Amino acid sequence: MFCPNHKYDGENLIKYDSDELNQLVPPYSNFAYDVIVFAGISRFFHNKQKFEVQEELRIKYGLHISDGGITNLTDRFLIYTKCVHELACLEIQSVIEERGGYILHIDATVEGDSDCIFVGINGVNGWVLDSRKIKSEKEEQITPSLQEIKSQYGEPLAIKRDMGKGMEKAVSIVFPDVIDTICHQHFVRDVGKDILLEQYGKIRKVLIKKKTRTRLNRLLEQLIVEISDMGYDVNVTFESFVNCELIELNTNKTVMVYAIVTWILNYPKEGGGLGFPFDMPYVSLYERCVIAKDMVDKLVMMMAELKRVYKPLFELKSILEDADDQKIKSEYDGMKYGRELFTELREILRIESESVPLSDGLECNSESDVCEMMSDLERFKKKLSEQLQNDGTVKSEIQIVLKHLEKYWEKLLVTNFKIDPNDSSKDIKMQRTNNISEGFFRKIKANQRRTHGNKDVGQDLNFYGSYLPIVWNLEDDEYVKTVYGSLEKIPVYPLQI
Repeated sequence: MFCPNHKYDGENLIKYDSDELNQLVPPYSNFAYDVIVFAGISRFFHNKQKFEVQEELRIKYGLHISDGGITNLTDRFLIYTKCVHELACLEIQSVIEERGGYILHIDATVEGDSDCIFVGINGVNGWVLDSRKIKSEKEEQITPSLQEIKSQYGEPLAIKRDMGKGMEKAVSIVFPDVIDTICHQHFVRDVGKDILLEQYGKIRKVLIKKKTRTRLNRLLEQLIVEISDMGYDVNVTFESFVNCELIELNTNKTVMVYAIVTWILNYPKEGGGLGFPFDMPYVSLYERCVIAKDMVDKLVMMMAELKRVYKPLFELKSILEDADDQKIKSEYDGMKYGRELFTELREILRIESESVPLSDGLECNSESDVCEMMSDLERFKKKLSEQLQNDGTVKSEIQIVLKHLEKYWEKLLVTNFKIDPNDSSKDIKMQRTNNISEGFFRKIKANQRRTHGNKDVGQDLNFYGSYLPIVWNLEDDEYVKTVYGSLEKIPVYPLQI
C-alpha cells in the first residue's frame, strides 16, 4: 500500500507494511500460519490424504485450496518447524541443564535407494536434537551433525550407538572424552550372526531347494477347496487329535491333515519379530516338519488298519520326509552349541524377544542391576576362556564370543548417572539398547506408508527425511511447552520472536 499524498521520497515509492499482518502471514503467501499448521498436523500426525485435508479445510473454514496448494502448505510446515527448533536451541539446552544432562542416541536409516537419514536423540526425554540427510554412514558424513549437536547443546553424559565404524570414528573425533557405549541388541545380534549364520544359511538353502513351504501351501489350497465343498468343521487343532481313534480319523481325515499343514505353516509365529538370529524361521519350519512327520506316520499306520488310502495324507508324508533331510539334521545338530551360547549371552544381557520389542527401551533400574550384569558377564567370559584352554578341540563359537567381548568390553555396561546424591529419582538411567531411535524410524516409516498407501517410503525420506524427525517432537507436551508455549500458540510463534 502507499499514501497518495506522500507517494514518493525523491524517486523511490514509499511502501507501508503491516508488522502485525507479517507476523500472521508468511511473506508472499495467501494463507496464514494457522492454515499451514492445520494442514501439517492433519497430514503428518493424522495421516490424512491431501484430498481429505482439502475437504476438511473447505467444510470447516470455507477455504478452497488446490492439491498443489496443500503440498506447498505442508512443505512449509516441515520447514518452519525445523527452523523454529533451531531457533529454540537455548530453551532446549536450558531443559537439558535443569535435568542434569542428556544421553545422546545416534542412528541412521535408509529405505531402498534413498539417502541416509541421521538423527541425534536425547535419550532422557526422547527429543530429536538434530536430523539431516547424509550420503552414507561414513565418518565424514556423520561428524558435522555431531559437531552441530555439541555446539548447540554441549557434551552429553554418554553416547549410545550401533556398531558401525563410521559412527565409532565420528564419536571419537567430536566427543573424545565422552563415555561411548554400543547397543546391546546390536552387539548380541552381531555375535549370533557370526556364530549361526553359516549353518542357518545351509538349512534355509536346502528347504528352499526342496520347495517345502511352496508344496505345503499348494497342499493347503487343495484341502481348503475340499473342506469348502464338503462343509467340514475346521475347528480342530494339531494338538487336539494326538490321541485320536480310528473312527475319528476315518470321518475327519481331511480336517486333520488341514490342521497339521496349518500348524506347520504357522512357524513364523515362533519368532519375536526381531529378525535373525533372534528369530530363525527356517529352523522353526524344520522343527515343525520333524514333529509333524511323527504324527503323519502314525496316521498313515492307522489308515492302513482301515485299509484306506487318503492321497493328501501321503502327499504330506512325502513333503515331510523330504524336509527331514540328513544334511539339514547335520547342520541343525551342529548349531546346538552355538545356540546355547547365544541364548546364554542373551540371558546375561537380558535381551529377550518377549521383553525387548524395538519400540521399547531397556534400562537398568539401579546400580546394583548393572553390577550384577557385569559380574554375570565376567563369569561367562572366564568360563569360556577356561573351556578354550582345557578343550582339546577348539570350538570356533567360543572364539567368536570371546573376540566380541574383548573388543567391546568397555562399551557394554555403564552405571546410571547420579544427579542428586540425596534423590535417586533424579538419576539419569542409561538405556542399554538403541531402540529409542530404531522405534522412532519405524514409526515415521509406518506413518508415511499409511499416508500414501505405499510400502516404499524412499521418496519421502529423500524429500522430507531431515524434517520429519523434528516434526515428531510436537508429540511431546514438554517440548511444545518449551519451544512454543502451547499447541494453540504454534501458529502465532512469529509474534513471540
